[in-house]
Amino acid sequence: MRIGCGVRVMRVKGHAYIYIWHYENLDGARKPVYEYIGPASNPGSGRKAADALEEYAQKAITEIRRQLRSTKAETIAATR
Repeated sequence: MRIGCGVRVMRVKGHAYIYIWHYENLDGARKPVYEYIGPASNPGSGRKAADALEEYAQKAITEIRRQLRSTKAETIAATR
């Protein structure tokens, strides 16, 4: 499983824009997905990006815990 997220500033026609990226399952593979946040010149874009990253991290932690519980249950069942 690939877990990760981050912020990226991309330049389009001379203007800087903030995107966040994270991994999602697409076509059976974990691939990075970019989500537009806003213009880098907008002071609110930084806060919005930080909030989006925190939200993704919480979802990832929840998913990892779910997978861990499932793997532990399968391991215990296999040893009986």
